[in-house]
Order: sequence, then structure tokens, then C-alpha cells
Amino acid sequence: MPSQRPPTLVFDLDGTLLDVSARHHHVYSTVCASLGGEPLARAPYWHLKRRRTPLPEILAQSGLTETEVPAFTAGFAELIEVPDSLGFDVLFPETIPVLTRLAATYRCSLVSLRSSATALRAQLAVFALTPFFEAIEMGPAGEDPAFQKARLMRRTVPDDDPGVVIGDTEADVAAANALGYLSIAVCSGIRDREVLAQGAPGYLVDDIGGVEDSLRRAHLL
Repeated sequence: MPSQRPPTLVFDLDGTLLDVSARHHHVYSTVCASLGGEPLARAPYWHLKRRRTPLPEILAQSGLTETEVPAFTAGFAELIEVPDSLGFDVLFPETIPVLTRLAATYRCSLVSLRSSATALRAQLAVFALTPFFEAIEMGPAGEDPAFQKARLMRRTVPDDDPGVVIGDTEADVAAANALGYLSIAVCSGIRDREVLAQGAPGYLVDDIGGVEDSLRRAHLL
């Protein structure tokens, strides 16, 4: 039987509400070129990234060796959240319409594994996303992104209330499963459908536009 209490909807940001593919490719290309590599075009790079291709293999295809992995990782982390890089992000077309409808019915929160709170809140303001969320939690991924996500999600959902996690990574699905929350995995972000399916999400949809149908199928809308 479905819960009598409406669930809290816990949204991921990158890849779920925002298309971050251009930002990731820009930073990858910048750092790769600075190390003397030949960056892949955006489509093949993003395909490899979404397939969880190990970084050394991506760099090998970019003309770099495994010895350059630490320098690439450090350079990528340094640039991925600076304002110039964040300027490459765009909203998915359905993000605002879907959030507008869902926030009228549900308590919505946002959980993001960003490192810079200042940059996150500035970007949310630029895209006019802040008013949709009653709670916003963030923190760097660390060694176990799923554990960190679960810890942050737990802060946003009242005790003993149901939760629904909407995200684009295996960490989102694993965190939801660990907490006993329903998960809706969207295939618009950093992981493709095959990778996400391995985590056994409650529902698997193309993008944020499929969330409402999943909630209906779960008898929550």
C-alpha cells in the first residue's frame, strides 16, 4: 500500500536538472591540452564518461599516459566548479516545467556533491532554481559518493517520512536503496542506461520529463 504521507522528492543537480556535458568536456579538453594531449571531441568523450570508462583509458585515447593521471585529476578538480566552467551548463528543457508542477504538490530538496557552496548557490540563483527547494545540502564526494549522498539525503527528509530520489548516477540509486527510498534514475546525465540499470533503480527514465509518469506508476501522484 502506498504511504499516506506525500514523499519528499530529493533531486540531484548535475546531469539531472542541468546538462553538464559541455562543462565536463571543456574542462577535460583544457586540462588534457595543457598536459600535451589531443582531446577527444565532445561526443566520444561523453560516451566514454557515461560508460564509466576508467580515466587512464580515456587519457590514453587522448594521447596521455597513466603517469599523467594525477596531474589531470588535480587540474580537473581545480577547474570544474569555477564560474567560467559553470557557464557552460544549461537547463534541460523540462526542468523548470517539471519542478514547477512537482513543487506545488511535494516537498522538494536538492542534494549535490559539489565542493563550493558559493558557486552552487550562485548557479542556482542564475537558473532561478532556489525557490523550488525547501532544503539544499551539499558536500564533496569523498571516497564513497553513495555514502556521502545518503548522509546528505537523510538530512533533507523528515524522520519516518518516505523519500524519492531523482538522480543520474549509480551513487544516487545506491544511496536511495540504502535508505529505503524509491529511486528514479534519469539517463540524461553522466551515466548511460546500461550502467544505471545495473543498480536496480525503482524506475529508469530518459530524462527529468519522465519523473511525473514514474510517480504516477508508483501511485504517488
